[in-house]
Amino acid sequence: MSQQSSEQNEVTIPYQPFPEQAAFHSDRYKIRHRAVFSGVGGGKTLCGCFELIMILIENPGAVGYIFEPTYKMVRRILIPTLESKLLLGHPIESNPIVSEYRRGDNCITFIDGQELWFGGLEEPEYAEGANVDVSLIDEGQYIKKFAESQDVVLRRLRGSGKTDRDITGSILTTTPPPLLPDCRMYDFYENPETRNPDTKIYRWGMLRNIYLTEAYKREMVASHHGANAKRFIDGLFAPIGTGSYGYNSVTHEIEIKEGWITRRHDGQKLLRLEDLVAFVYGTDFGWTNPSAIAAIGFDGDDRAYILDEFYQNRTQTEVLISELQEMREKWGTGRIVCDRSQPQTIDMLRKANLHATADKSKREDGINELGGRFYVQKDGKPRIYVNHNCVNWIHEVMVYNIKQKENDHLMDASRYGIMSRSRQKVSVTRGKVPW
Repeated sequence: MSQQSSEQNEVTIPYQPFPEQAAFHSDRYKIRHRAVFSGVGGGKTLCGCFELIMILIENPGAVGYIFEPTYKMVRRILIPTLESKLLLGHPIESNPIVSEYRRGDNCITFIDGQELWFGGLEEPEYAEGANVDVSLIDEGQYIKKFAESQDVVLRRLRGSGKTDRDITGSILTTTPPPLLPDCRMYDFYENPETRNPDTKIYRWGMLRNIYLTEAYKREMVASHHGANAKRFIDGLFAPIGTGSYGYNSVTHEIEIKEGWITRRHDGQKLLRLEDLVAFVYGTDFGWTNPSAIAAIGFDGDDRAYILDEFYQNRTQTEVLISELQEMREKWGTGRIVCDRSQPQTIDMLRKANLHATADKSKREDGINELGGRFYVQKDGKPRIYVNHNCVNWIHEVMVYNIKQKENDHLMDASRYGIMSRSRQKVSVTRGKVPW
């Protein structure tokens, strides 16, 4: 697709939509709130980014904003999508329609004065700011407080005042979340009794993406069943029962601020971050399925704290190494316990001076150990907490079924780490590897 941004500059964007994506693009400016619901790998992020960029290009002076659930997803998903050869190209600043790319501010300025901002939505208030003309929320299913975040984003759609016409509108691109009571996303876009009248849904299954390999499609279909197949394959809302573990946000979620680990729901201080006595990094390898890292801290009572996460498909070993190094620098040195199915990858981690070992535990024992930690003990506390920023971990634990090998990558990573601690409790010192 070619688009002229000014008389002197013309750029060809190689993105070629398949029919379902084209139907979404054809409704540009016709619908105020559009939602793309597709399965995993359905091309929704690429589709949404292209649409927002085209709206900006067609409207000199326009202001747009792209929101991801977390800033890490900005780095891992959004920037690579924008810099892909199908969109702006790599690097962004070398594209002839880009006049400036301020990486520190997360802002791209195009040659006709359009601005594209982007950021994370760890907290709804992160979305506050100046008025915008068009917004894109990507991967909305992973936003912990979707209703509050969407409210803030919609309040910003008052128009920048810099365009010749009113182009205000919002775009949502996501795989649908589980259909639970009071599901804001379902109620706003699809519930016939409550949906906003100026909305439209564009839905396709992942199998419709002509750019996915047949091998990937077969693997996804074979590994997803029931409600999960409806969501992750077909892009449908589907009711799903609670997970096998006794997780609930009030009991188990924490946040970390000013050096303290506090309970999320009431702000009660649990302990200082510096009082954690050990760290373990459980690592699950994947390719078609995500690779996952769970950064786990332990206090003096052997209580586990899920501090951080990594979760990404098609992850090169070099990326895993970089992420593990970054986590250990941020939280503390400690053992890296890995999925034993890839000894060659473990060797590569060791060569990078990471103390990586293979998980030696039995799956059933690990499931029992991890699951037992969710129960509240006599001291009024569970034996596991999770940082509220670990949105993928929280999503998995809510739908995880111990009888099925799916939605289990961070659960497996956590199991490896916790079982290694149970087998051999080793205290570590921040900043110094004891091995």
